[in-house]
Amino acid sequence: MITIFKTVKTTNGHSRRRSVFRLGTTASAAALALTWIASGSASAEEVSPLQIIPQAQGSTADKTGNLRVNGPSDVLQALLVFQPSASTGWHIHPGPVVVVVKSGAITETHANGCITVHPAGSVFFERADEVHNATNQTGGVAEVFATFLSPAGLQPLIPVPDPGRVCRRGGDHDRDDRQEDKK
Repeated sequence: MITIFKTVKTTNGHSRRRSVFRLGTTASAAALALTWIASGSASAEEVSPLQIIPQAQGSTADKTGNLRVNGPSDVLQALLVFQPSASTGWHIHPGPVVVVVKSGAITETHANGCITVHPAGSVFFERADEVHNATNQTGGVAEVFATFLSPAGLQPLIPVPDPGRVCRRGGDHDRDDRQEDKK
């Protein structure tokens, strides 16, 4: 046990007032010290002049990300929150898009009718003018961060009709009807 107060013999009123004053001063100093220590521990951490605060992070093995936009461009970073069964509808983007799936999973249906499931923590790239539809087919909410690079003045998402194609499974991977159409 720590003793803060000491018994003092007093002989007159003057000494008694001095003792009370010392006691009050000591108590005030102790309270101030505790307040300083408590607040000092919270403010002892220096705030960095640059803070990088991740919103979503993921990785990809895709080596074909093309983020080229010709001419002046607009950049939009957006959080897309998909409720269960929510869909973007069939659409294209006028420029490339980088997508990071923060939570849940997104099922992307491509113009050729084939699908790709993008789970939480994944990153994927969308090419300009690529027709597709993104849907949350999970039972929970899915969150996606998307960075749209668009030619200046154009909307980042442009609705298009359903291409109505059915996925044809090939030997080593799904065939993309768009490539066949170009031959």
